[in-house]
Amino acid sequence: MSCKVEKIGTNKAKFTIEVDNAEFLKAEDKAFNKEKGKLSAPGFRKGKVTKEMAFKVYGRNAFLEEAVNQCINDTYYDEVKNSGEKVLAPPKINVIQADIEKNLIYEAEVAIVPEIKLGKYKGLTLKKTEVKVSDADVDKKLEEEQVKNARLVVVDKKSENGDTLCIDFDGYVDGKQFKGGKAENYDLVLGSKSFIDNFEDQLIGKSAGDEVDVNVTFPDNYGEKSLAGKPALFKVKVHEVKERQLPEINDEFVSEISEFETLKEYKEDVKKKLAELKEKQAKETDKGKLLDEVVKNTQIDLADEAIEAQIDEMLYNYNNRLRYQGIDLEKYLEMMNKTKEDFRKEQRPGAERSLKNSLVLEKIAEDEKIEATDEMVDEELTAMARSYGMDPEQFKKSYANPEDTRRLKDDLLFPAVMEFLYNNAKIS
Repeated sequence: MSCKVEKIGTNKAKFTIEVDNAEFLKAEDKAFNKEKGKLSAPGFRKGKVTKEMAFKVYGRNAFLEEAVNQCINDTYYDEVKNSGEKVLAPPKINVIQADIEKNLIYEAEVAIVPEIKLGKYKGLTLKKTEVKVSDADVDKKLEEEQVKNARLVVVDKKSENGDTLCIDFDGYVDGKQFKGGKAENYDLVLGSKSFIDNFEDQLIGKSAGDEVDVNVTFPDNYGEKSLAGKPALFKVKVHEVKERQLPEINDEFVSEISEFETLKEYKEDVKKKLAELKEKQAKETDKGKLLDEVVKNTQIDLADEAIEAQIDEMLYNYNNRLRYQGIDLEKYLEMMNKTKEDFRKEQRPGAERSLKNSLVLEKIAEDEKIEATDEMVDEELTAMARSYGMDPEQFKKSYANPEDTRRLKDDLLFPAVMEFLYNNAKIS
């Protein structure tokens, strides 16, 4: 096995890799075993054909392409790792020699981390983001708690937007009931848009005991294709109209939702916590400004392939998020009246910025020998435990494995570098 690395400009490299014939033959065995279950030949049951017979029937070259792909897959990543180069995109492969009786020779051209010439990153001047907590901010937080602790009360009145109706409903399409179209004692919040368009609108102004025919049309992109685009009739019976009633904000309310006895004490605590939160958010904003300045001062020439690979990763993650909402990227783009090419073009500036940010932070970490501290790990584990509603000390025991701790420190590397930039800035 041999590997020659040739730099192409400042941001690409070409790996010329020669694989010993013995390794190539092992790859051929893997290629045959991969296809074996599909093969048949005279005197052999399907999946039981020997390699020698398969070569006679199908020809040895029938397995050559798969053997080449297998061999490249088995060798490329190790050779790149051994070279010390950091690649930023999948390689472009060019097979030079593919003869099963000889060594396999192939070239892999790939985008690599370019030379990064950092500009000034210590001693940058920064005007600190001013933080203020107004009475309106405090009142908004109190109102959120008020809404959170609201009660649903059965009332004798006609329903309004925002009320909750307890209903039975039974749906029909083409005069027949359909699966999933029936429920009893269902609580529906009017205005929540949790049902088909116009369904909730037709229940406004109704009272307990009313029976209503609700006519709707399923949207063309409805998940159940047998119902998509079809008109439907729902027979609805209203059992109760419930109104959300807010508690009065006073000492009694405060004593029920907190450890404080008076509204004044609670407001002071809310103001203090809001100030701490805003300070934290402002600090993160200021760190972002510093990083923008550092990247602006840095010379870094990214290969186009590296940016395209970053866009691919962003689209992959974006598509996963959309799927959690029950839609894929293609459907989303269709709804937005955009092509995939349009979307990739929109994502390009963000992809380039994200990649440059990461590479600059890695370079500063390398030059300054920065690592996430044990204190940062402890703080992160405590925050994670609280988000899961677990005891922090018990949760930390699950990260006792050194490998888990190392991975967490890797995740915290960029925040550590951002903190370094902030601590070394001239802040006024």
